[in-house]
Amino acid sequence: MKMKIMKIKIKFRPAAAGIFLAALIWIILPYFFIRLNQSLTLPVINFLPLKIIGGILVGAGFITVCYLIKLFLKFGQGTPVPFDPAKKLIYRGLYRHTRNPMYLSHLLIFFGEFLLTGYTILLVYLVLAWFGFHLFIIRWEEPDLKKRLGRPYLKYIRRVPRWL
Repeated sequence: MKMKIMKIKIKFRPAAAGIFLAALIWIILPYFFIRLNQSLTLPVINFLPLKIIGGILVGAGFITVCYLIKLFLKFGQGTPVPFDPAKKLIYRGLYRHTRNPMYLSHLLIFFGEFLLTGYTILLVYLVLAWFGFHLFIIRWEEPDLKKRLGRPYLKYIRRVPRWL
């Protein structure tokens, strides 16, 4: 029995940019919000079951992001990084149910970070991030995808919702 080995070529520049962006939104920005929470002496929720759920959500979000990156590389022939976008429409996996599973995964991670750490201001970060993602999607990403991918993308947006 032959095993098919999947080879995915990873380019350094998009990979480095992706790691930087992930560190920025998953670690650096939440750290600044946590510091703000501390300086404003806002409440911190310290409840072990929520911390456990938060850890599970962060892990699930991270695993989902890795899975989605694999879909970008294998089927989209590009990356989630804006300067090396997918050249083909991805309509497999989670992309059959939502046009933005990557952003939803990030939001899942942010909510998990709130539950894990208990810093209430991270809920503000979650809402601001969703609003920023939404504006980015409707103002830049969707018009760009319509222009680059054409008719297949237009058919896709009629079938698949932007969020849920």
